[in-house]
Parts: sequence; structure tokens; C-alpha cells
Amino acid sequence: MLRIPAITLAFALAAGAIGPAGAVYIVPERLAFGYADEGKIDASPAACAAFVRSSVEWDAAQMQQAIADVCAARKRHVDAYAAIQKAYAGLRNNLFDVRIEGAASVMHLQSMVKACIDHKLGLQLGLAPVGHNIAIDIIPNEIAAECLTHGTKLLTDETAWFAGHHAQRASP
Repeated sequence: MLRIPAITLAFALAAGAIGPAGAVYIVPERLAFGYADEGKIDASPAACAAFVRSSVEWDAAQMQQAIADVCAARKRHVDAYAAIQKAYAGLRNNLFDVRIEGAASVMHLQSMVKACIDHKLGLQLGLAPVGHNIAIDIIPNEIAAECLTHGTKLLTDETAWFAGHHAQRASP
């Protein structure tokens, strides 16, 4: 039998984090979505160049453009990942209100972003000729960036709502 310390249980109850069959969900410090290479994307010029050189043998101008394209897609992904973590940090302090299901809400957001990535990869990779060249790196990075950006907008809007809601309650 799983024994949950009283303080943890009290925290979980306060955070609205008791799920089906008594499972405890805690509001995490950082979001985790569970997609391939999450948080491990290297957008450095050296990493982009190494990938391109291992993937294609084009003339110098095409190689430079390919390196720039791969780095741009990777940078968008890295920036979008940082932005969603920042947006989440802005909302996180509001998730401990006992009237909301903060931990469950976080789980749903993580699932939504992961489902967006999986959905778009299923469509893009199935239709695009990505079995060759640098597109096999660009497409997944572009997709992740787009889905992370959708999640960031949702979190930013929710944080603004909480700020407005708390301002209304504080005014006489």
C-alpha cells in the first residue's frame, strides 16, 4: 500500500491534485511534454553544420543555406520551449488555489501540446517528402515550435485572466 506523508497529501488536496483512484498529481516546477529530444535541441552553428554535412553533399552555397535553415528551425524550437516554460512559471503560482484543479490542468496542457506535436507530425511526415535531406531535421523542429507557441499563448492568456480576476476581487 502506498503511504503518502500527511504534508504531501495536504499539499495535494490544496492544489486540487487528487485524481482517479486516489492518485496524487503535484503541480510540477517545469512542464514536460514527452516528445523526442525535448529540451535537448542544439541550435549551435557547429551542431547544425555537423547535421547538414552528415546528411547532404551540396555545393558550398547550398550547404551554407542548409546550415542556416536548420539552425533557424532549431532556434525557433529552443526559443518556443523557453517561452512556454517562462509562461508556465507566470501561471504556476495561481495553480495552488483550492478552488481550481491546478495539477490536473497542467497534465491536460502537457497532453494537449504533445497531442498537437503528434498530430502535426502524423500529417506532415506522411505527406511531405522528408525521407531525404535536411527536412528530416527542420520539420520536427518547426512543428514542435508551433505547438509550443500555441501552448504559450494559452498560458499567457490564462495568466492575464488570473491577474484581472485577482485585481477585480481586490478592488472595493
